[in-house]
Amino acid sequence: MGTSGSTEYDFRDFAHIGPGTLAGQYLRRFWQPVLLRDDLVAGVPRRLEIFGEYFTAYRGEDGTPHVIQDRCPHRSTQLSLGWVEGDCIRCFYHGWMFDGEGNCVDQPAEKEAFKDAVHIRAYPTREYLGLIFAYLGDDEVPEFPLFPEVDLEKDAVFYRGHPVPCNYFQRIENDLDELHIHFVHRVSTDAIGLDEIPEIHVEETEYGILRQGTRNESGLNVNRTGHIIMPNILMVITPGRPSRPEWQLHIAWRVPVNDENMMTFVVTARKDQGGGLQTRPHVQPDPMYFTEEILAGRMRVQDIDPDYPGLFNVQDNVALAGQGAIVDRSKERLGQSDKGIYLIRKIWSREMEALATGKPLKVWKRPPSTLIDETSAEARLAAS
Repeated sequence: MGTSGSTEYDFRDFAHIGPGTLAGQYLRRFWQPVLLRDDLVAGVPRRLEIFGEYFTAYRGEDGTPHVIQDRCPHRSTQLSLGWVEGDCIRCFYHGWMFDGEGNCVDQPAEKEAFKDAVHIRAYPTREYLGLIFAYLGDDEVPEFPLFPEVDLEKDAVFYRGHPVPCNYFQRIENDLDELHIHFVHRVSTDAIGLDEIPEIHVEETEYGILRQGTRNESGLNVNRTGHIIMPNILMVITPGRPSRPEWQLHIAWRVPVNDENMMTFVVTARKDQGGGLQTRPHVQPDPMYFTEEILAGRMRVQDIDPDYPGLFNVQDNVALAGQGAIVDRSKERLGQSDKGIYLIRKIWSREMEALATGKPLKVWKRPPSTLIDETSAEARLAAS
């Protein structure tokens, strides 16, 4: 435990992310995806729940996305109920209108000078790789992160999002767990020949954590490398399934909706296949249907067709939500294969303590060039 002023903090409380929590403050210091671009139609505002808070998102008539505070400062009605006019949004209740910078530009029943003193919170917003990102923090806006691993001219690039019914940190920890693919995803990995249990190695880097799973490099039992880009991004090359054997680049953001639910936003690239940016078709039945049926005991993961396109999502959802919406880490028995879990908790605890006590936080930075070793066996599989 630690103290900052009169507030006592648990530097290992990664789960709670609402306003005022250490983990929530830390996550808000980074750009985060909040929506798929297709889910924000010009002229139709949307209410978002992210980090245990509500926000309003809208596109101006020129297509520019904006994220602003949830409620009008006049009488607290949700701004998402209102109208988009030009690049502004007008409150449904009494017509107060705000521009994308948060300035009040019209108050139909008030004196002209009153509006100049009224402002709302507006958040820096950017559209990239099919996702809409926002910076929700209070500090200086950091540089927007780009991914040179994705080539929109040469690659087939797909974007999507899906809910995960548990705390976001459980999903982050799973990204450090190379071993789980041989059990959670065994119906797929065994079938394609990725069946050798790896030796696990992890290390802290300038951008986060390098995760390596060493195998004998025979057939598809290749060495696999994962990059955890702080605070909540996984970049890895993922294996296919029996009916789609292609390996592909996979970038995933683990974004908390509230303490017990999260969204994964994913960009995948099939290298040098062309086609550019495109949404991934929605999977039917929805993976959440199978997730809920399995968690309720009405079916088993093993009952699902191994070639069902959403199988990996269902398998991970079930394993993670099966821990509980927020896992009780005091009851765990970690082993040597859990090196990544130890390391990610150590890093987060260190950074949260620094945040609470006013000490410098680590400035995470990734190289401007690609993190993917294009000579590796897994990269060659993704390019074949």
